Amino acid sequence: MAATMGSKSCLLLQSFATFLVVFMSAICFKPSICQPEDLSLPRILSEVERRCVLVLYNKNIAHVETLANELHQILTDSKDITFGTSELILSDGLTWPNGQPLQWVGKSSKAKHLISEADGGTLVIFPKQKKDRECLITGPGRKPQAELFTGPLNVQTALDWVNNICHTYISPTGGLTYEGLHRDSILQNLFSVSHVSNFTMQDFNRQWNQGSLVSRLQLQNVSGESASTVCQPLDFRSLIFDGECSKDMKGFCRASEAEIADGDMLKPAFSQFGNTEMLKDISEDCPEGIRKDPISSRRFPQCERLSELPTKGQFFYDYLKTSKPVILEGAAAHWDAFRKWTMEFLRDQYGDKDVHVKLAPDGLFEGVEASSNWEEYGTFTIPSAVLDILPFPDLVVVRPATINLKFAEFLDMISNTSKVEKESGNGKPRASAYLEYSSIPNYLPELEQDIQELPFARDLLKRRHLNIWLSDGNTLGKLHFDPFDNFLCQIRGKKQLTLFEPHDNTKMYEAHIPEAKLGYDPLSRRFRRKKLLDSTAMVMAPVDILNPDFQRFPAFAETRPLNCTINEGDVLFMPAFWWHEVQSYPNVTEGRNLAVNFWYEPFLTKEFPCGHCKLDVNPLYRHLL
Repeated sequence: MAATMGSKSCLLLQSFATFLVVFMSAICFKPSICQPEDLSLPRILSEVERRCVLVLYNKNIAHVETLANELHQILTDSKDITFGTSELILSDGLTWPNGQPLQWVGKSSKAKHLISEADGGTLVIFPKQKKDRECLITGPGRKPQAELFTGPLNVQTALDWVNNICHTYISPTGGLTYEGLHRDSILQNLFSVSHVSNFTMQDFNRQWNQGSLVSRLQLQNVSGESASTVCQPLDFRSLIFDGECSKDMKGFCRASEAEIADGDMLKPAFSQFGNTEMLKDISEDCPEGIRKDPISSRRFPQCERLSELPTKGQFFYDYLKTSKPVILEGAAAHWDAFRKWTMEFLRDQYGDKDVHVKLAPDGLFEGVEASSNWEEYGTFTIPSAVLDILPFPDLVVVRPATINLKFAEFLDMISNTSKVEKESGNGKPRASAYLEYSSIPNYLPELEQDIQELPFARDLLKRRHLNIWLSDGNTLGKLHFDPFDNFLCQIRGKKQLTLFEPHDNTKMYEAHIPEAKLGYDPLSRRFRRKKLLDSTAMVMAPVDILNPDFQRFPAFAETRPLNCTINEGDVLFMPAFWWHEVQSYPNVTEGRNLAVNFWYEPFLTKEFPCGHCKLDVNPLYRHLL
């Protein structure tokens, strides 16, 4: 009986051993599953288009076998790293299939010296090839550069090196590091306008057309005779969506919503046009459907406002890492610039300085229009390779005309244009002058001592630019984004910004758009639409907020706008890549709009133009995770 039981046990063990051999043979049918793949050059070229490629140079496999197996086990399921081995990757005279030699990051002599010391083995990494989104004409195929590992050959040091170069967060267990978990949490908890409102551009357009966002007025001519009833929307510059009263438009406000405004409330806003008695409220004469929109529950949402500066921790956790706009009320009101930068001061200090000024008709800067409006249309040709991939080849971004002036001449120009909307009698558009994107450190360095960087941002973010913006105040900057975290500081006048989040840019139709540049004749003071450019804009939207073409751009109807209006002394934090259209208003007394802005390396970044590309934590700030 005992012998029989022993025989059965032996048979069971033999059967299990046979099963184990068959099972291991099955799962190891592909060598790459059980051991690192031997990577060929064509394989490296293929993989590096999608992810980093880590290669273990195994000149003496016995020296690196343990490391190879450990790294293979950790990286097998990685979506960001392809790992394998190669005996050839560091061979003398190695070339890619097209005959080009292998290129190294840094000095080749240093690489060769390190290679000569790599007797047992070392690691080589090929960073993922970032798509060139700037140029639409593709040149010869780029070949990846290699980076050589120079640290101690162990798992932890190797992973730290890989994570740093490939912007990954892989732990020795194959999971995510703490920093990687923090990053995932950040990306899953970004602020969206949908968190605070269901108001869409479809609602905006409907209410605008129905007249629910503005009142209806009757204009009386100078002689006092009544003009015909006007039941059409007012100019956008007359709209105030903000729930706060500005200093120069007292009484013209509503409680955090956009709804019909009484004529009496509009009168202060129209003081800039002359005698307010010329305005007569005739809302009772307009159809009921125009006077009152039944969809009053859908409100134009407003930016959050803080009356006190946040701490560094509050700003980081509540706004920076959530990509949430916020207005800091009065944060710049104590600056020396707020009292010091009068027109007289600027003229005295910089009157003889040369400045580069942008000019646009009637204050409309960088709108998008049909290329058929331009003289060179029909003779200007776009290469077919580019034309095939341009989504909107019939549109152009209208870049402003430029002129070089003495600063005093520029100040004279904005002083004059602030007093008149159009040339009398001829319908000729006024030339609106704008000193924009002008670097204070480069051109007006003495002014920097009169402003203060916000204390919570100074040691947190890396500053890239500090700009001054000065105009007559009657300007509209069309819809675009900036690849910087932005603190916009209002010194004179006010700005009304309409923002859109950057989380699904297919709805904003983000893409390359051809450019054209206005010409301007100072003698006749006329603009000319002539020159089409062989360049494209990468940060402009082809949609028009006030006249949206929902047939051509249907997804734009689903977007949710956010209103952020800043008054004198306010600072708006606008996270990178948020789309914004900026309507400026002048200080009524001084007839100008003056602001500065700090641009910082973005905490959250993305590739652009790319409608489907998502925000991600900027590798520059991985120490904050």
